[in-house]
Amino acid sequence: MINEPVTIKGTREGITITIEQNTDYESAKEALNRKIEKSKDFFYGCKAHLKIKNPNFSHDEVKEIKRLITAFGMNLQKVPNSSKLYKNRVLLLKKTVRSGQRITHNGSIVVLGDVNPGSEIIASGDILVFGHLRGMAHAGAQGDKNSLVAAFKLQPTQLRIANIISRPPEGKIETPDFPEIARLKDDIIVIEPYFLLNFDRYKKTGGD
Repeated sequence: MINEPVTIKGTREGITITIEQNTDYESAKEALNRKIEKSKDFFYGCKAHLKIKNPNFSHDEVKEIKRLITAFGMNLQKVPNSSKLYKNRVLLLKKTVRSGQRITHNGSIVVLGDVNPGSEIIASGDILVFGHLRGMAHAGAQGDKNSLVAAFKLQPTQLRIANIISRPPEGKIETPDFPEIARLKDDIIVIEPYFLLNFDRYKKTGGD
């Protein structure tokens, strides 16, 4: 059985449009356009709820998917406190993430170990590393600018929060002997000491 990249189901509140986890942006856009075009008169004016399971979609890609839905005359409904809902879905990894590995999750990711150079961690929520973060980290991958990246040793090859990208300066950098946190302030990624790491809200929901 071949899984559809995009599914549209009727509900009591209207319709729910779901973009599946392994669907890339171009495939999602093409499939969505094809499905709605077939029955655009039926969909016109109805309430639509959007679910994107793939955390790799950028902020601009999510905006374009929403624009496409509204262009067909559907009333896209806002999901209240959606960022809080997915941040509570936590992937706990009790291992080192090695070079060549790519970890994605629609929620927050907690790593009890190191994240090595050449690896990638992508989360729609926060990224918390109980170890040395030296790979690429992308928090808030679906556009949540309130997401953060924290690590006991924060030295990523690339750091992204929502659609904002930061790279480390060239040359040798001294690593402080305390945890650090990266977050957005006025659309700029800032890194600060984080002495009071509070991971209590992150409960185990899966992982290795």
